[in-house]
Amino acid sequence: MKMLRHKSFFICSLLICSFNLRAQNTLTDWQAFSENNEPVTLTEQTYKEKKCVKLDGKKETIVINKNKNYRDFRIEFDIAAKVMAGVGFHVKNEQNYQFLYFRPGYGGTQEAIQYIPIYNGGLSWVLYHYPIHEAKTDIMAMEWFHAAIEVRNKIMRVFVNNKKEADMTLTLLDTDTQNGNILLRTMFGEAYFANVSIQEIPESLTDWSISEQLPRDRTYDYTEVKKNRSWTKIDQKNDEMVNLKRYFEYPNGTVFAKRTIASETDKPQLLYFDFTGKLQIFLNGKEVFNYAKYKLDRLNNYENCIVLDMKKGENELTFIIEGDAFVFGKGFNSMGRLQHQNWGFVAALAEKTR
Repeated sequence: MKMLRHKSFFICSLLICSFNLRAQNTLTDWQAFSENNEPVTLTEQTYKEKKCVKLDGKKETIVINKNKNYRDFRIEFDIAAKVMAGVGFHVKNEQNYQFLYFRPGYGGTQEAIQYIPIYNGGLSWVLYHYPIHEAKTDIMAMEWFHAAIEVRNKIMRVFVNNKKEADMTLTLLDTDTQNGNILLRTMFGEAYFANVSIQEIPESLTDWSISEQLPRDRTYDYTEVKKNRSWTKIDQKNDEMVNLKRYFEYPNGTVFAKRTIASETDKPQLLYFDFTGKLQIFLNGKEVFNYAKYKLDRLNNYENCIVLDMKKGENELTFIIEGDAFVFGKGFNSMGRLQHQNWGFVAALAEKTR
C-alpha cells in the first residue's frame, strides 16, 4: 500500500544537478589537464553522431571539477574508448582518488570493468582484480555504450547499457577522504564522453539518540519528548536504515529518536525519509509531519520529502515512531512472544538548491 501524504506539507522530488560536457570549456569550474598535469583546453567533437568531448590520453588526459565535492552520488554518461577510461571520484588531488574504469577491448571478459584506489599516483591493477575488483560486461572498443556509477554509503554499483541489475557491486576500500571532486580520465588511447550528468545522493542520517521503549497504541506529543531524561546514542554507519529492533531485546513499543543539525544560516533544507508504522516528525519542537495511520511498505530512501526551515545554529530533529505490531493485532508471534517485526526508518538530508 502506498503512503497517503499529508496535504499541508510540501512533498518534493530529488533535485538533479546535470551538465553537458560539450559546453564545459565555457565554465570556470571544470578544467582539463595533460598527462604531465598541465592545464589545457578541451577538444569538442562529434563522434559517431554524438556531440562530445575528446580526451586523447596525451595532451588531454583528465577533466575535473575542483569546486564541487561529492560523497554519495550517481554519475551517468555515454562513453567510447580505445583502451581504458572511466571516472575518478572522492578526489583528494591528482595523485589520490578512487578510480572505476572500463577496458572496451576486453569486453565480454572478466577484465571489462575494474575498480582500484589510487594511492600516491599508483595504478595498482595487479593488486586489485577478479572476482571482487573486476567484472564482466559486453562493451566494444571505440563503440558508444552507456554507463552509470552509483556510490552510496561506501557501496559502489556499476550499470552498463541501462541494465536493472548491476554489472559490479562492491564495498569501496578506505582512502584518506570520504568525499571529493569527480574527474573523467583516459589512459593509453583516446576516449569520448557525452551526455554526462551527476545526481548528488543526500547524506544518510545514521547517528541518533533514542529513548527507552514507551507503550504503543497511544499518541505522544513533543512535551513528552522534552520530559524524557534517558537517551542512548546510536550510529550504525554501514546501515543507512535505523533498525530499532537491534536496540531492544523485546521490540514492541514506541520510541523517540532525536539528533542535532547545525546550520550556518537561516535556510531551508530537504529531508528525505521513509518508515514503517506510524511517524511524527518535529523540528525545533514544531510538528512538520504526522502520519497517524499504519504504513507497511518496502522502504524507499526517497519515498517522501519535506522542507525543513533551519535556523542559524543548532536545530533539533525529532522522530516519534511505532512499528508494525498493529498488522497482527497485538504483534507477530516471535517464538512465543508478540512483537514488532519491522520497526525503523531511513532519513537523509540535502541542500535545497532551488
